[in-house]
Amino acid sequence: MARLLRRILFSVLAVVAVGAGLWFWASSGTLSSDELAQTRTYAEADSVSDTLSVMTYNIGYLSGMTNNLPVERDRALFDSNLASAIDMLDRVDPDVIAVQEIDFDAGRSFHVHQLDTLARRLSYLTAAQAVNWDVRYLPFPYGWPSVHFGRVLSGQAILSRYPIVDHRRQVLAKTSRPYVSRVFYLDRLAQVADVVIGSDTLSIVNVHLEAFEQPVRETQAAEVRELVAPLLASGRPVLLVGDFNAVPDDASDETLRRVTSGLSLNRAMPDTTQHAGTYPGDDPKRLIDHIFYATERIVPIGTRIDCGPPDAPPSDHCAVTMTFRLSADENNAL
Repeated sequence: MARLLRRILFSVLAVVAVGAGLWFWASSGTLSSDELAQTRTYAEADSVSDTLSVMTYNIGYLSGMTNNLPVERDRALFDSNLASAIDMLDRVDPDVIAVQEIDFDAGRSFHVHQLDTLARRLSYLTAAQAVNWDVRYLPFPYGWPSVHFGRVLSGQAILSRYPIVDHRRQVLAKTSRPYVSRVFYLDRLAQVADVVIGSDTLSIVNVHLEAFEQPVRETQAAEVRELVAPLLASGRPVLLVGDFNAVPDDASDETLRRVTSGLSLNRAMPDTTQHAGTYPGDDPKRLIDHIFYATERIVPIGTRIDCGPPDAPPSDHCAVTMTFRLSADENNAL
């Protein structure tokens, strides 16, 4: 009996050891800390225009309305959504695109580097890449392994037709999820890029705030405010854009109010004649993707929402684009 118990104990310990090894391997990343924020160059710089435009777009790794659903996806879906997204982006032709949920090398999107592909197909000069999800194997969505995301290398990016001279990545407040879930969960980031436009430097802050835990999201909003405040104080033009996962005028949610409290920031007001919001992409009723601008240096001209084909949008979010011009910095005027 003692020998049998020892064998059972040994077997249990072996299974635990193997399981722990697989757990730490799957949740570990492949990039060093220095590789989590990169600037990439693709083309020649454009001449400076008097009128500029910025877009924020959560592309949902080009999975359309299947994002996060436990379904099997084929390569044809991603190729079709890529073509649809490129068609829309080419038509709107923004000078700067701030993107969320973009894959750099992920099994769920067939290991296509979506940032390189978009930048080269649309002839952008440069892009800043910020990784927020680097795991060897992600067992999500829950269900059969055939629907798991597997290898994930994903994050946020800023594409620009003008030179990016500085790029910073800041991790925001962590989720309060249980440990088992937390080790596989993405980081929520504020990505900051400085773009040289003529004699001016435009600071762009690209965020993707927490979707499921409001207290965590509100804490992240306060952190973003502290990041943006010194940029505004420097007198430079500033854009704060991204997927805030919060709608305007919600009395129960402090996210947007905490982001702008005491700052000279206004929210660009999109024309909602065609679309009432930006989410979900096939029936957009919730406005959770926003563009905020520095009121003293940026003069808005117009704002629009684009979703792509209504029957098959390339993402579960729509894109928001603001056209604007830069005003002179009176404090530095001769």
